Amino acid sequence: MTEQPAEAQEFPAETTPAASGSPPSFGEPSITEWQKDLHGLLALGELTSSFEWCGHRIVIRTLRTDEELIVASMIKEWDTTLGGAKAYATAMCALAVQAIDGQPMPTPLGETGSKYQWAMERFRYAQRWYPWTIDAVYAQYLQLELRVKEVLAELGKASAPMGAASPGSSGSSGSPSGEGPFTGRLFP
Repeated sequence: MTEQPAEAQEFPAETTPAASGSPPSFGEPSITEWQKDLHGLLALGELTSSFEWCGHRIVIRTLRTDEELIVASMIKEWDTTLGGAKAYATAMCALAVQAIDGQPMPTPLGETGSKYQWAMERFRYAQRWYPWTIDAVYAQYLQLELRVKEVLAELGKASAPMGAASPGSSGSSGSPSGEGPFTGRLFP
């Protein structure tokens, strides 16, 4: 990884967004990475997407389980309040957004050694965004998750033996709805 100049590590300047929007563009999943023995599971479900919102190009990616657990930890303060859902969406967006207008999201200066500190820095930064920005980014993140489910369903069809049911189609997957392992979120 190359060292970034000091000004690139600072928070991007506050700007007023221009008005416009574009449909999201999804990165192509790396099927070859997903199919590798054992280590393929580390990449299974990893997708990126970019979209334009109010004149800004935003790049997001799916979160891993460890990052979703960090989100749960970060929002404890608002967990039982009316702000719980907004805190959850803000934290999810903070970790999912990779870049805005080509600028990476802020990271703590120096070596922290803690993924939680990294996540909290991004969460604090995203809290400065207005609610409609969080809503727009979170809506795109949910679309990205739906895309992952579609890709996984197609992979399941392609890898199932002839005549066998695809994952989750038997209703015995253990999920409360019986629709398969990727049917819902544990949080709002």
